[in-house]
Amino acid sequence: MKLTHCLSILSIAAIVASCSKTGPTGPQGPSGVANINTIDYTVTNWSDPSSNTTWIASYYDGDITNSDLDAVEVYWSNAASGWLALPVTSLISTGDELSYGYDNNSITFSYYTGGSAVLPPSAYNGYGTIYFKVTVIHPAVQVKYPNTNWKNAAEVANIPEVHAALTGTAIK
Repeated sequence: MKLTHCLSILSIAAIVASCSKTGPTGPQGPSGVANINTIDYTVTNWSDPSSNTTWIASYYDGDITNSDLDAVEVYWSNAASGWLALPVTSLISTGDELSYGYDNNSITFSYYTGGSAVLPPSAYNGYGTIYFKVTVIHPAVQVKYPNTNWKNAAEVANIPEVHAALTGTAIK
C-alpha cells in the first residue's frame, strides 16, 4: 500500500514537472487595453449629400466589428474638450446633432444641422478639426460589468478598461 502511494506521488510529480514552459518568449502584443480595440479618426472634411443640412464623413475600417456580441461606443473631442460620448445634441446650434453609425466594416460620422446651420462642424469657430475615438468592447469586458447599459456611452466611459482606453492610462 505504501509502495503504491509513493509511486502515485512520484507519477504525479513527474507529470507536473513535464508541464513546465520551455522555448523562447513570444512577441509582445499590441499596446492598449486588453479586450478593447480603439480606432482614432481625425475629421476635417465633411461631405454634404443633402443641401447643407446633414454633413457626413465615412471611413472603411476592417477593425470595426460586425459581431452582435461586441459593444461599439464612439466619443468625440475638438482638442479643447476631453472625450465626450456620442450622440450629442445642440453642439453648435439648437436642434443640431453629432452622431455615428457603423455597419459592414465602415463607420460614418454625421452632423445634422437642425435646419438652422449651413456649414459642417469643422467650419465653426472653436471646433475646427473633430477627433473621434471608436471603442470596440469584447464580451469578456461586458461580462465583468453585468449592470452596465451598453447603449449609454457616457456610462460605458466610466468602466476602468474603457476609461484607460480613452485616456491612454493604466487601469487602476
